[in-house]
Amino acid sequence: MKKNMLLTVLFVITVLATNAQVGFRLKPRTSTIEEGITPLITIKDNTTGIKDGMPPLTTIGKDKSKVVYKTLDIVDYNYKTTIKKDKDVVLQKLIQDLYDNSIKKDGKAPFSQTVLQTKSDSVKRLQKEIAGLQTTMDSLYYIYVKDLMTYRSINMGFGSLRSRAFFDLIYGNQGKRFNALGNAGVNFGNNTGSVYSELVNGNLGLFRVSLGTMVSSNSTTDKDEAKKEEAYQRLITYGGNTVLNFEYPLAYLHSKNNQYNLVSRLITKGTADFPAFGTITEKWAGSGSLGIDIYADAATSNNSLRFFCNFNASKLYGTDVFRDNLGINKSNFTFGQVSLGLVFLERFKISFIIATMSSEKSLQNRHVIAGGQVLN
Repeated sequence: MKKNMLLTVLFVITVLATNAQVGFRLKPRTSTIEEGITPLITIKDNTTGIKDGMPPLTTIGKDKSKVVYKTLDIVDYNYKTTIKKDKDVVLQKLIQDLYDNSIKKDGKAPFSQTVLQTKSDSVKRLQKEIAGLQTTMDSLYYIYVKDLMTYRSINMGFGSLRSRAFFDLIYGNQGKRFNALGNAGVNFGNNTGSVYSELVNGNLGLFRVSLGTMVSSNSTTDKDEAKKEEAYQRLITYGGNTVLNFEYPLAYLHSKNNQYNLVSRLITKGTADFPAFGTITEKWAGSGSLGIDIYADAATSNNSLRFFCNFNASKLYGTDVFRDNLGINKSNFTFGQVSLGLVFLERFKISFIIATMSSEKSLQNRHVIAGGQVLN
């Protein structure tokens, strides 16, 4: 009864979540960069960084040149860079004047309290304005990076900025660093069912990090068989009833209008099965995994139907209880799966896990798992 109640509550949360989604929602996008029309230019970012709210007295580092396409975002970026540079010069002079006067290096009498207060207020105001300009510049360049990735058909080699842009493009979170209930899904297998909801996600340097929870249930009367079926249901869908997920992009390939896409990611997970969250066994079980995920899709010209294929393979390291729950011989094993599905009307997604591969024979091709999600 307790497990069914948890399942029902999580399902209701999943359905009602306004931004509930899982998997990719790659839609046709238009880049502002046009082949043969948008010229390449070189920009220099020779601005001074701000550390701990206080700019250094001298410029740190060398000028950094970037070769970019001449877009409106870059034009605005250049304007802000010039304004920021001018304010930096004024700020550095003010701070230097204050410092020289404080140690009598300028040979002048100490500033009066009124002058000191005026100059100090100007320093704080300039610091705030420069920080605001830097934030705007970062946003403009970030928009340009997303635009560039949309324009280029082959994207590989991801730093932190390109990684964040990648996840914005495939998950469609419009640059938000965190958003609640970002993913949700319902899956059904042989006498089993589960509901998964991603509670929170965000970018951490190169990685997209997410924390989710899942509740599973089954209709098998035999307790030992039910334990194995539920454990397999968790393994083949998200891994456990509590999941910490790290993703790093490896490749993003797409046609000009995103009608065809291929995405590859490196994924590492930490999972835990807590009895309090609805597992049959009374002992805690955990696992860690490292693997690769490859996703490919093709859509109709009007994007009303999108067919996709997903392959992933990983190496898992589990606890003894994790092994016993699955009914396998080793706690460390390889596991992979292939799923097919479609997204229709850009809102509803159905998928089927049609094949599984593993170093443990009992985990190979046991039965098909069907899944369904609502995308907003």
